[in-house]
Amino acid sequence: MTEPIRSLDDLAPGMAWDLGTLTLSHEEVVAFAAKYDPQYFHLDPEAARESIFGELVASGLHTLSAVFGRVMGSGLLREVSLGGNQIDTKWPAPLRPGEEIAIRTEVLEVRPSRSGRPLGVAKLKHTGRRVADGVVVIEAVGTHFLRR
Repeated sequence: MTEPIRSLDDLAPGMAWDLGTLTLSHEEVVAFAAKYDPQYFHLDPEAARESIFGELVASGLHTLSAVFGRVMGSGLLREVSLGGNQIDTKWPAPLRPGEEIAIRTEVLEVRPSRSGRPLGVAKLKHTGRRVADGVVVIEAVGTHFLRR
């Protein structure tokens, strides 16, 4: 468990946390895709050979959900999170079942509320990088509302 942030005021651009690794199994990839993103290259290894990926890959939505789940489950934002309203996501490379990715969160921007309310906005970049070769498979910049 990561030491939780106590206040938006404790953050500054450039701060970062390594939040461990995660791996999505073949079964998880197919189950998620079957329910939420039923595209053939997420569901059928044989059919996926004919895709631009050439093999079965995890849904980007699954990758985003898993990374965000790791961030929230780490405890980092447990005491300050008030939700958010935006997440801009890039998937520069595919994630294959069984590949381990390392999760890192970095502070890009911090803005206290202009209304005087005890909260503010932090833009946090959540990155998933394949452990085997260092290739980024997801980069998500989230707008988080945090307590002060």
